[in-house]
Amino acid sequence: MKYVLVALSAFACLLSGAAHAAVALTGQHAVYDLTLSKVRTHDVTGATGRMSFNVVDGCTGWGTTQHMTLLLRNVDGSLTKTVSDYITWESKDGKNLSFTLRESDNDGKAQIDDAGTATHTGGNDAGVITYTVPANTTLKMPPGTLFPMAHTEALLDAGAAGKKFIAPLLFDGTTADGAQATFVAILGHHGPGPNVHPALKNLGSSDVDIAFFERKNSDQNPDFRTRMRYFDNGVATGLVLDFGDFIMTGKLVSLTVPPSPCGK
Repeated sequence: MKYVLVALSAFACLLSGAAHAAVALTGQHAVYDLTLSKVRTHDVTGATGRMSFNVVDGCTGWGTTQHMTLLLRNVDGSLTKTVSDYITWESKDGKNLSFTLRESDNDGKAQIDDAGTATHTGGNDAGVITYTVPANTTLKMPPGTLFPMAHTEALLDAGAAGKKFIAPLLFDGTTADGAQATFVAILGHHGPGPNVHPALKNLGSSDVDIAFFERKNSDQNPDFRTRMRYFDNGVATGLVLDFGDFIMTGKLVSLTVPPSPCGK
């Protein structure tokens, strides 16, 4: 399963463009309740979950941790529990990414285990991915590949500039197949307004729809799709997570935005 790993990635950028004032993106601790909103097959009859997302400003880079628990009720009445943990460190110059993804089943047995590093070695964002899990695996990153923070920066800058879509390549460490294709539709931009979360009330935001595709697959159906509202400090609300067989919505129930520990 492709989880919402880009949509809730760390962010290392300043917004630019004439549509709104630049705002520094920040660290955050966000918690989302996940509920089932649509089922497309008969295999799943119920689902619930929770996701926590943490971003730490390390001054030279951003550290992120995401923990997600999903509990699915199957058509025969049995329950399937999936727990995933995603950890990254991305340098603020956009050159280096380290990543770890672990997903376990009901018995705690690993179902997905990816880890390694990725480095941009050229001026065209090409580079190399070195996996420690799976062991002894090295892949090339094609030109134009962005890491999660740069991908989010491109997305938000496109929204600020009034663009309708962008389609950059992405490597986020959530697959052993290297870089993925993405298609980002920017559905609209909003100015500051009332918000139940004080850290968001004075910020603009953009509605986005992001689809993820395998580059080697000619199938036009995405592996995963997500929609959300991104605020200018990097916080996401109104999540819609499309896993193919079912869709879940994510409500932001807790948010803390710490002050930056780094000097200006």
